[in-house]
Order: sequence, then structure tokens, then C-alpha cells
Amino acid sequence: MSTNISVIICTYGRAAALETLLDGLETQQYRHFETLIIDGNGKNSPARDVVNKFLGRSPARPSIRLIESPKGLTRQRNVGLQEAGSDLICFLDDDVSIEPDFLARIVRLFEGPEAVDVGGLTGYDPLNYSAPVTFRWRLKKLLGTIPSLEPGDADHLGRAVTVSFLKPWSGCKEIGWLPGFCMIYRREAVGSLRFDEKLPTYGGEDRDFSMRVGENWRLWICGDLLVRHHGEPQGRDSQLQRIFQTGFGTGRRFAQNTYAFRDHLTMVRTFVGDLLVDVVAFLSRPSRVDLLTILVRIQGFSAGWSSYDRTGIRTIPPQSKRPVDAETQSVASVK
Repeated sequence: MSTNISVIICTYGRAAALETLLDGLETQQYRHFETLIIDGNGKNSPARDVVNKFLGRSPARPSIRLIESPKGLTRQRNVGLQEAGSDLICFLDDDVSIEPDFLARIVRLFEGPEAVDVGGLTGYDPLNYSAPVTFRWRLKKLLGTIPSLEPGDADHLGRAVTVSFLKPWSGCKEIGWLPGFCMIYRREAVGSLRFDEKLPTYGGEDRDFSMRVGENWRLWICGDLLVRHHGEPQGRDSQLQRIFQTGFGTGRRFAQNTYAFRDHLTMVRTFVGDLLVDVVAFLSRPSRVDLLTILVRIQGFSAGWSSYDRTGIRTIPPQSKRPVDAETQSVASVK
């Protein structure tokens, strides 16, 4: 029996990029998949025009459903989860491009005997990865605002390290969280989990969801699974809006996952450290935006912290079946 895949694309304001992704799905070697486009554009949606144009070119097209949804990435992702009916669930941003063997590689990875306890997978972005470890990241490590400088590392408070530091390699590595532009999950691993709809687009909703999957399943990144994230600017919030949303996500995550006294100390250290990093950035090159960044991050953190109801919360953190080591390990190779 063939493994079925539900490809979920949440779209808003990037019709041209969506058309490019659909062209990439059309050329997939593996054909047992459906495409669910979760459209947050509202009335007169450009996404609808793109899909109709795509389907009109030929009747022999991949299975595509355009599903209207209220705007908001977490809400749109949850609509996709509700509608998906496949063994594997593949979330792709609408501004990525993929290789013709993308879905075939995914199936081979999940069907491999070494992946029986792997619940989530992401690919390697050759456009943005192998990024240098900048002074800002080294300063964050020095101040203790991140758990390490190991790509993909994360702790139970949700403090995480970008995976973009990874250099090209062949095979798979175990990581602590998955970036949202490309997340593939086993349906079994997702179960009844849903995205936190109080988290805004840049509030770490991908990290929050993948880490909850990672409490019971391993998470992988595959160096042979290429997916290019073009980062189209259309439909994106302003820089200060993104800073507020990032601060909101940090505050909400800390409120949700802070249990012991040591966690509170870590939270204070992280909050103060992030502010110091912002102050250093402002002093090195003063600007109105950098000054506002400091204030907006504080506002976002406060709003995120107060958004979470802490009554009746757990007093101990959840225990993972397979905790992720700080140092990632190479575990498989896909030919």
C-alpha cells in the first residue's frame, strides 16, 4: 500500500510565489499526494485565480483543494490539519520551491527502519543555510539567552538555535525543533495536537508545535531533502510588528513552560540578555528602529506572558521519550 501525503500550503498575499510552488508539485515523481491550499486572502483572493489558472492548463493535474480560512498562520495550519487525511502531513510555505524528487525522498525516509520513531522532518535550504555564526549569536550565547550554538538545539523553555548554521552534508541529523517553511509529520505523531492560535505568525508557532511533537518522537533534518525558501516580502508584517510578535511568543512560551525556580532565573537571564543584545545593536549603530526595537520587545514579552492562564498548570516539565542531545548526530543517508 502506498503512503499518502497531504501537502498543506497556507497562503496570504503571495500569488506569484504560490504559482511557482504549484509548478514544482506538478513535476513530482511521487504521485500519491493531495494539495490543500488554505487561503487566508478573503474575498477576491488572488490565490483562487492562480489555482483556477493552474487547473485550466490540463485536466491531468494533482489533486488540489482551495479552502477558505480566516487570516492567521496558526488558524490556517489548523484548518489544514482538520482537512488532511493522509499518512504524512507536509506543511510548506507558499514561497518555497522544491525538487522533482522531494516527495519521493520524504516517503523513503519515513519508511526506513531507522525512522520508526521519527515523527517530524524538515529539509535543507541551500539558499539560506550554511550561514555564519554572527557576533549577535555569539553574544546571545555569552549572555546565556540560548542553550548553545549547536544548530537546531532547543530546551524545554523553547529557547532555540537556528538550523541555518548547518553546513551541507548527506544524511539526517536529529534536532530539537522544525522551522515552519518546511515541516513534515507522521499523522500518528500529530494525533490531536493543534497549533496554538494565540501565537502570531512570528511568535514561534512552528517551534512550539514541533517541540510538542518532539516530546514523544524524534525530529530530523535531512541534508539531501532540498527545499529553497525564497522569503518573498509580500504579505509580511513590518520589522517592528515581527519584533513584537517574537517577544509575544517568547513571553507566552516562558509562561507556559516555566516550572521550577531555576526556570524563573533562566527566564530573567534570557529576558535581560536579549535586551542587552538590542542595546548593543542600538549603540553600535543608533537608529529610531533599533531604539523602538527595545521598547517593542518588552511590550511583546509582557503581552505574551499575560496571555497565558497559569492556573492549574503542571509543576514539572514534560518528559520526552527521546531527549535531543545538544550535539546533533548523523543518523541516516538517503540516496
